Amino acid sequence: MTAQVIAIANCKGGTGKTTTTVNLAAELTHRGRRVLLVDLDAQGHAGLGFGIFADQDEATAHQVFRRPDVNIAEAIRPSAWAGLDVLPADPAFKIHGTASDPHRLAKALAGLGDRYDTILIDTPPSADVPLVAALTAAHCVLVPSQLTHLAHHGLTQFSRLFFTVATGLNPLLNAFAIVPIQVDMRMHLQQTILAKLLQDFGSERIFRGIRTDVALAEAFGVRRPIRNYRPTTRGARDYNLLADDVFCFWAH
Repeated sequence: MTAQVIAIANCKGGTGKTTTTVNLAAELTHRGRRVLLVDLDAQGHAGLGFGIFADQDEATAHQVFRRPDVNIAEAIRPSAWAGLDVLPADPAFKIHGTASDPHRLAKALAGLGDRYDTILIDTPPSADVPLVAALTAAHCVLVPSQLTHLAHHGLTQFSRLFFTVATGLNPLLNAFAIVPIQVDMRMHLQQTILAKLLQDFGSERIFRGIRTDVALAEAFGVRRPIRNYRPTTRGARDYNLLADDVFCFWAH
C-alpha cells in the first residue's frame, strides 16, 4: 500500500502549521496509522515537538535538495510514540544553491510508501523550493488559517499556488481543506471571515476548527503532543475531532 502524503501548508507564517502537524501526527498514530512526520521548515519545530532534532552533520530531510542520490531513510528517527517516526529538519538549510527539481522530494518519499500509512509534511511559510516540493509530493493539503482579513487574503494566494502545482506538476494532488485556528466564534470578525471562506471554498473544504488553548503552547514546551500532555483540554478535543475529519475524508 502506498502511503498517503498530506502537506500542512500556508504561505503565511504564524498560522499553526507546526502545531497542527505535531498533534495530527499523534492523533493518527493513536488510531493505528503508521506515520512519518517530515519537517521541511528549517526551524525544526515539528521534530522538536516530539523531542527530535538534528545535530550538525547529521542526516536530515533537507538533504534531498542537495544530493540527487540521497537515501532519505537514513535520516529517519523513531519517536517515543510507537508507530511515529520523524525526518528532522536541517537548521542550517539555505534556499540558495539548492536543487530546483520540484519532484526530488516525491521521488525520495516514494521509496518509503510501504513503511507508512500516512506521511505528514510540515512546510515553511514561503512559496520557495521546499513548499513547492512538498505540494508536488502530496496527495492532499491541510491549510491552517486564522479567521482574519489578512489570513483570508493569504488563503486566496495559497489556493492559486495549489492549483498551479495540481495542474502542472502533480496530478495526484487532488484536495485541500482549511483548518480554522485560534477560533472564538463569539467574535463578529471571525463569524464574517468564516462566512467568506464557506462562500469562497465550500463547506466540504472547511474542517472543524481549533479553539484557542494555552495548553497547546505548553505542550510544545515539554516536547509532547497535546493528547499526551493534557488530554482533557479543548485543544486536545479539537485535534481529536480534526483527526476524525481527516481520517474519514482522506484516509485510505
